[in-house]
This record gives sequence, C-alpha cells and structure tokens, in this order.
Amino acid sequence: MVRQIFINKPGTIKLQTARQTAPMVSSSGRQLSVEQLRRRRSSSYVDALRKLDTGGPVSATGIDAIRDAVAAEFPDGPASWPLGWVSKCYLGAPYEVHIVDISGHIIRHFKRGEAMPGGMERARSLAASGRYAAIEVFSDRLVAIADDGTTSVSMG
Repeated sequence: MVRQIFINKPGTIKLQTARQTAPMVSSSGRQLSVEQLRRRRSSSYVDALRKLDTGGPVSATGIDAIRDAVAAEFPDGPASWPLGWVSKCYLGAPYEVHIVDISGHIIRHFKRGEAMPGGMERARSLAASGRYAAIEVFSDRLVAIADDGTTSVSMG
C-alpha cells in the first residue's frame, strides 16, 4: 500500500550524508547536533505519525496535517527531515512494520522478513518492539520517539 503525502518537484529534495561523527547539516546550513535531535517531539507530530497506520486512505485534510506537523517539527526544510520513519504496524498479521519516506511514496507496510529499502531495515527491530511511536531514520543515526515525544538517539 503506497500513499503520496510529500509531493515535491523532481530534484527539490537534497539528502545529505554525513560521517557518523559529523553533525547533520540542515538546508539553512545550520548543524543539527545530537542535542537538537534529542529534543522532545510535539504531541501534534507524534499524533500525525500515528494516524498513518489507519489501513485506509488518508484524506486530503489528513495529508495536509501530516505534512504541516513534519514541517513544523523540522522548520529548516526537507533537507533537515529524516530520510523516513519506521513504526510498528497494527494492521495485524502478516504485517510487522511500516515505513514513511520523503520520496513521495509515503507509506508501505512490510510483512515479517520482507526486506525494507533505503537504510530503513536498521530501524525495524526498534519499531517492531512497539516501545516507540516511531523511529526517525537519518543517514547516520536513528532517533526513537516515545509516545510522550521524548527521544533516544542511536548513532549508526
């Protein structure tokens, strides 16, 4: 199941990679430090990510709310956004987790053992545990988001 949420013109999203010890750089040139990534996420952002696992189509209003929540949480623009998000899937067997990515193909549900693309696999076990609302996947780290918005950063 694929949903389009972040619709961008080709070439407008530039993803930057960084060495594990280097801070991430946003589109404004500001460095995103581990401390910035550790900041508590807003309840509207966490709620928006939770609404992705509804199993049915997301309304245009819902899509706008999700896009607005992500943009508010990462105000430096798409270059500061995670590569994607991985969350526990509550659709039931055989599905285990789902991903949301910024390529425009936003939500896809994965069965147990089904390979996940683009570096998302490294977040699978954290997401499948159900202990976190979502896992943000950056090029060089994972940020686990608890239900209350608190975060845990994992390098690598």
